[in-house]
Amino acid sequence: MDCSGCGFEIEGGYAFCPKCGRRQPVSCASCGYVCAPDFEFCPKCGASLGASARSVERPAPTPSRTFVPPSRTPAPNIESEEGPHSVSDADRRTVTVLFADLCGFTTLSEQLDPEVMQTLQNELFKELTAAVRNFGGFVDKFIGDALLALFGAPVAHEDDPERALRAALDMIARTARLGESTPYSGSPLLLHIGINTGPVVTGGLGIGAAKSYSVTGDTVNTAQRLQSLAAPGEVLVGELTHRLTRHAFSYESLGDVVLRGKAGSVLVHRLDAPLAAPRAARGLEALGLSAPIIGRDAELNRMLASLDQACGGSAQLVRLVGEAGIGKSRLVKEFVARVGDDDRFRNVAVRQATCSPLGEQSFGALGAVVRSAAGMMQNDNGDEMRGKLAALLTDLGLQGEEAKRLMPLLYHVLGLGDPDATLQHVEPEQLRRQILYAVRTIIERRLALSPLLIVVEDLHWADAVSLEALRFVMDRLERTRLMLLVTHRPAPDNDQLDSSRVSHTALRLSPLNSSDGRSLLAALFGESWVSSAGGLVD
Repeated sequence: MDCSGCGFEIEGGYAFCPKCGRRQPVSCASCGYVCAPDFEFCPKCGASLGASARSVERPAPTPSRTFVPPSRTPAPNIESEEGPHSVSDADRRTVTVLFADLCGFTTLSEQLDPEVMQTLQNELFKELTAAVRNFGGFVDKFIGDALLALFGAPVAHEDDPERALRAALDMIARTARLGESTPYSGSPLLLHIGINTGPVVTGGLGIGAAKSYSVTGDTVNTAQRLQSLAAPGEVLVGELTHRLTRHAFSYESLGDVVLRGKAGSVLVHRLDAPLAAPRAARGLEALGLSAPIIGRDAELNRMLASLDQACGGSAQLVRLVGEAGIGKSRLVKEFVARVGDDDRFRNVAVRQATCSPLGEQSFGALGAVVRSAAGMMQNDNGDEMRGKLAALLTDLGLQGEEAKRLMPLLYHVLGLGDPDATLQHVEPEQLRRQILYAVRTIIERRLALSPLLIVVEDLHWADAVSLEALRFVMDRLERTRLMLLVTHRPAPDNDQLDSSRVSHTALRLSPLNSSDGRSLLAALFGESWVSSAGGLVD
């Protein structure tokens, strides 16, 4: 390549030009974008360039020691663009693609001064980028007034389609607020968004300094066509995105639609809103398949036995440990169903919560348990949540000054703020202790009425203070009718809830054996399918 200062031809690995001594650009280790030598962060993906890339001394031009992963390394033979020895960094994967475009951009550009328009665009892109990153997405590029974002590349999550939809709703809300707070236009700022999920090829696209991480494939084209079809303020999604998220969002079907430039038709759905009571996202039931529980009788019997002991006055902690997809949630569902059908447990109160893969704020997992106890829905506003919390405390016999003392602490747990400024002068450590005792109080009141089963799924995503609160409760209520059932994936720090005061059972789920696996397939697809599959099943 040529020196960025004097144009002298130098080897690609040199950090400085051997002729003029000028420091050379460095490649981002995350996306491969070529950055100026004084940059601390990549302007393309936001990744830190690392101190080593900026603190190289000048003694002699030696090869840079900056590590660039193979999947992000620019093609080594940039001069011969069509050379036979170019190295491919392509990666095929399933990605959810989001296209967002500002409605009326051309008209707005005619009305506003170019500098004012640039300021508005930058403010809008700042808000849209924040929305994408808040949900774990990656901003691929800006095209005029449009944004292309990826969920599932370069970092994948098991719920990327759901993250994309939540980001889209947040982007629409942020754009509306920006329009209300700026005097640039007399009309509201509105987005129209298209989202599609499917296979793409990721990697470096372009040549030389123009090469950057991006995706290509028909999935991207379809997302752009959906965005063009969407009306102002609408989010349109493709068939696979709809199928993977219908457990958590409501939709209006637009039927089969012929998109411009595409052969055939595409089943399109218009996003409405998040469901007040989302269904389980995991398992084959999300795809319309169901089967009886198979091969887990031993674990079910141990869980029921533990609950029986808890009902007798000896608190129990039960941990279900297993890899993703092995059947933890299915086993919990079967267990809760059997508890409801068993006369021994007819008075047991069940409270269920699931930790979010987006990460929990402080007391987030504990707040999910409180929301379950109060019957709060996901789309309840602040006033509705406060009303249901007050009703919960009344049902538990907590009234007057005691309820008044507990309410601000539980507001904090639920993320409802401190409307009366009751806690503004409380030190953080004192606030933490008060919250622990408030949680203990409401659980004790519940236990005075009946046995209590608390189920917390995906504990590996729980926040540290919620784990501390749950252990605090278990340690101090060891001789009560309480059972805490948690599920999580194997990890070195899985003992955060373990206590010497409480009876503890750890059930590690193994894959089904061959016989049980065949029985499960037969229950799902029929014995004839299993017989016809032959060696594939084995």
